[in-house]
Amino acid sequence: CIRDRIEADSVALLNAMRDADFIAKSGFDNKTAIAMYIPNSYDFFWNTNAEKFRDRMLTEFNRFWSESRKEKAKKQQLTPLQATTLASIVQKETAVVEERKVVAGLYLNRLHEFWPLQADPTIIYALKEKYGQDKEYKRVLLKDLNIDSPYNTYANFGLPPGPIGMPDISSIDAVLNPEDHNFYYMCASTEKIGYHKFAKSLSEHNRNAAAYQKWVSQQGINR
Repeated sequence: CIRDRIEADSVALLNAMRDADFIAKSGFDNKTAIAMYIPNSYDFFWNTNAEKFRDRMLTEFNRFWSESRKEKAKKQQLTPLQATTLASIVQKETAVVEERKVVAGLYLNRLHEFWPLQADPTIIYALKEKYGQDKEYKRVLLKDLNIDSPYNTYANFGLPPGPIGMPDISSIDAVLNPEDHNFYYMCASTEKIGYHKFAKSLSEHNRNAAAYQKWVSQQGINR
């Protein structure tokens, strides 16, 4: 926790991070400001105040987004903020680092072909935004796909307004260096828990999805 590492307390940190003038001057908005904070190891003096911490994070953000990374984002038709937004979805979709470049490639295939992303993590984000962050969702239901939210990537084309979490560097770099493939569908694997099965066709995906739904029901996971 940041408040345990520097002198500034939680209230001061939140106020500094939410400062509207700072956010606007730095090229962010309330939806994208979280992208500024890239998880990594940083050295700080104990007496660092909230504003200095925030300013340092902006400096680190600009340093991270080198010309090389910006060029890679541009190659994927993304800005740095859009790349971070997609990376947040990739990270929520899979905890398996080695799988992230495959997942990133899949979502980029959808984006480039003007398909909706249809990413379940964005639905969960929208549900939590509407009904409270303390609620837990282990399963996305069909009725959830109708939620009225700009983060609903089933109902809206393109990326959501901002990141749905704070992606780490491996997820951002997965978006910048995606695996080149023809997958457009994925479903959680019932054979290798934590991993996904990827598919090129809807018929193949439907078979994977049916097996997964059956497995989930057998586990008694209703929500």
